[in-house]
Amino acid sequence: MPDTVVLSLISHTNAGKTTLLRTLLRQDVGEIADRAHVTVESKVYPLIQTDDESATLELWDTPGFGANLAKLSERLRQQKNPIGWMMHQIWDRHQDASLFHSQEALRNVQNHADIVLYVVDMSQKPEQVGYVDAEMEVLSLMGKPVIVVLNQTGSPEPAAAREREESIRKLLDRYPVARHVLTLDAFTRCWVQEHHLLDLVCELIEDSKKKKTAKRLTEAWTRGQLEVFGQSVDLFAKLFAESVTDNEAFLHANFLGRVKQMLDKEARHGEFDRLQQAMYERLRERTENTVNQLITLHGIDGTTARKFSEAAREQFSATGGKVDEMLASIGGGALTGLVGGVVLDLASHGISFGSGAAIGAILGGATSYALAKGYNLTQGDSQTVRWTEAHFRDQVRFSLLLYLAVAHFGRGRGRWQDAPQDPEHWAELVTRLTEKHRDAINDFWKRGKSDDPTKLAKKRRDWVATLLQELLTDLYPEAGRVFS
Repeated sequence: MPDTVVLSLISHTNAGKTTLLRTLLRQDVGEIADRAHVTVESKVYPLIQTDDESATLELWDTPGFGANLAKLSERLRQQKNPIGWMMHQIWDRHQDASLFHSQEALRNVQNHADIVLYVVDMSQKPEQVGYVDAEMEVLSLMGKPVIVVLNQTGSPEPAAAREREESIRKLLDRYPVARHVLTLDAFTRCWVQEHHLLDLVCELIEDSKKKKTAKRLTEAWTRGQLEVFGQSVDLFAKLFAESVTDNEAFLHANFLGRVKQMLDKEARHGEFDRLQQAMYERLRERTENTVNQLITLHGIDGTTARKFSEAAREQFSATGGKVDEMLASIGGGALTGLVGGVVLDLASHGISFGSGAAIGAILGGATSYALAKGYNLTQGDSQTVRWTEAHFRDQVRFSLLLYLAVAHFGRGRGRWQDAPQDPEHWAELVTRLTEKHRDAINDFWKRGKSDDPTKLAKKRRDWVATLLQELLTDLYPEAGRVFS
């Protein structure tokens, strides 16, 4: 028989136990519906197993406490042996459903649990719903350590979560069995928060043998999640390397053809649009493939909708379509010396090869500037264009937001859904982080001009890993223990 550590999910009915269970297991288990007493019997699931299967962390889903628990709590206080009385009472599961299901949940705690995970629905204030005190009173009689898990908390806001946790601690301060309060929303939790839960479980188990087992199981879970994290790093390193090495060739390879194209307004716009469209289509496809692989890696069903990836064009701040104005307005103040003169000549539909102007400067300077400013493209070699450094920096910023969206999406929420808007503090954090790593991003981009994407991804993988680690630990300082 394997060594076991047992957690029991306990809550008021319809507080989201089974939804949270699905998120923790990365599996669709149990039945979910917006009504009372959907779960009618206790059922156990293996949450973690060691590689040699010598240890298992079991997680029980239990029936929810019913509405009559306050009356039951009062009757329990009148008994000399309240637990014995509770365990031996007989209630009809149909006529006395509330009491029957409450008894089933408490039997599970009494007979199996090492730790109780008491799930509280935070869509309503606990002090207003009235049942939390009664349920904590009954759980106190069981004598098992309780971790209070806050569910249905809404958008992931770490600062708000800390305030919420502190207010619940104060509310439950008179119940010594309530040892910790933890935000773990079934829809919006981040996977690193699950590690914090396991750390608390290890802390609360008093039996020395079980404590060692709990630590082994936590280590097994961490190895599995770090493998997922490592594969996520590989995906982003590949995405970034392919972006900085991507390029598109001009339609006209010869110089005279390209000069004629620059002088013809319609042809010029057509060529710039073609270049940009080709580059964006490949970027869209790469982004979409990366997100879909991330979704699968994180145990979520479904794929991103096409509009999610196409939003990249707006997210990356493409302006486009203003090359005429730019060509006409660039002067010595914008581009000094030779290049500025050539641009002005082009804008007036004349070509000057005098004053020492080099023929290559026409497309090496003017179009490079126009493409960079109007289309987020810059010159690769003499025949191609590639993404600008500023645009690549936006790609990194956008990719970090994509990662956060996937890392926070709980399977209990159902199939993948593209978020209409990211939390504001995510955008602020990602902007600070990309600015902090500005030099590294610029170096990555520079290497893309001459490096092979596969080799470049390998060279820059460690930096990508550091970037994602900092992203998670800035949001959740306790996540540092996952990577230590």
